[in-house]
Amino acid sequence: MDFAKIITETTEEIFNCMIFIDIAASPPLAAGKQAMGCHVSAMIGLTGGLSAMLGIHCPSAVGLAVTGAMLGMELEEVDADVKDALGEIANMLAGGIKERLSTENIALELAIPTAVTGQSYVISAPKGSQRVVIPFTISQGQFFVEIKYQLN
Repeated sequence: MDFAKIITETTEEIFNCMIFIDIAASPPLAAGKQAMGCHVSAMIGLTGGLSAMLGIHCPSAVGLAVTGAMLGMELEEVDADVKDALGEIANMLAGGIKERLSTENIALELAIPTAVTGQSYVISAPKGSQRVVIPFTISQGQFFVEIKYQLN
């Protein structure tokens, strides 16, 4: 299962069809710990044929731009609207991944998205999890879509 391809296709589809922002995907980051320099993250759990945490991580400027495009308004600070918008994007990404994996007979259920903000935080996964991180670029900067998973 090629999670890099699945994440890239799903993210491009959502941003092109629902958010109307042009994005450019980069190759997956190498395995290991990367400091992403992000200040806003939204995550959603997936369970069933695999146990996973899907996240979208971005700097404040990117979170504001994406939320502004979704809501059709300019925003000046990371607030509940930004967290809600990124949570909804995480939900749409998880839904797209769920749909794509169903064609491989992997059934998934989605949890409720959660968003966090701050200057310095670490998101970890259970030991032995696989990790795929795809960087995407928009005019305001770079954001990352990440999945940490274990097959059940």
